[in-house]
Amino acid sequence: MRNIPTDLLRAFVTVIDLRGYTRAGEQLGRTQPAISLQMKRLQDLLGVTLFAKEGGAQLTEHGELVAGYARQILALNDEMMLRLSNRNPKGKLRLGIPNDYADHFLPKLMASLAKDGADVTFDVVCDLSHNLLQGMRSGLYDIVIAMTPDGPAEGAFMTWREPLAWVGGTAEDNDPASTLRIVCYPEGCLYRRNMLTALQRDGRNYEIVYTSPSLSGLEAAIGAGFGMTVLARRIISPKLQILDPAGHLPRLADVVVGVYVNTDRNRSTVAQSFAARFADMFVADEGRPLAN
Repeated sequence: MRNIPTDLLRAFVTVIDLRGYTRAGEQLGRTQPAISLQMKRLQDLLGVTLFAKEGGAQLTEHGELVAGYARQILALNDEMMLRLSNRNPKGKLRLGIPNDYADHFLPKLMASLAKDGADVTFDVVCDLSHNLLQGMRSGLYDIVIAMTPDGPAEGAFMTWREPLAWVGGTAEDNDPASTLRIVCYPEGCLYRRNMLTALQRDGRNYEIVYTSPSLSGLEAAIGAGFGMTVLARRIISPKLQILDPAGHLPRLADVVVGVYVNTDRNRSTVAQSFAARFADMFVADEGRPLAN
């Protein structure tokens, strides 16, 4: 049985996330030729072609399969090394996370931490993803969960694609001539951006009838039949109706979700440990690893 060195898997994932050998080399402290040699060695060990084009970052089907396993292997490796570290895990983590992800995932995380007796405290801020990423760059957060439209922002710990879905609506919405009543987050939200872009692309008439920064506020409006919206498919409440886009609703582009960790060495050990917890939780919740 062959063993695959984790440094090859880490270089492979970095090439995918940063979409190129040169950027991956800059992050890993290696030259572009060195990264190319690592990718060649990894493909030789696996006996498959990982990239669709020589020198590119577009994955083959085998590459997508390997990427999923690579992320899980690296997450387990990093979590093991951090748990065996002699450093004190106690501390306060500053977490930035979108509102709907906080509602869906934080209860699960808190239950897991309580069960393990983790000695850590949190400051949690819910905001739009672009604000959270700006805050991370300014050193305001230790961990950020953020969505980006086309690919991950620089320095992602882990990324995956998140499918979106239409939610709510009435029978009248199947009429392509009707004006859709739209419920949405404030301007700057990627759900809102993807939704309105899709509607404009297909020439659908719409009116924004309700805006709220709160997921519970959107759910209340949708549940009352006041309008419809777009949300990440896996955070949609069972109480809400997911609509089939095959009718008269436009298809939606996925968003890219990433876990980002502050690189401050004085805080990175605790932050990386809990980023690994987040990553494991997202994978367990049927998140799909990012395939560029």
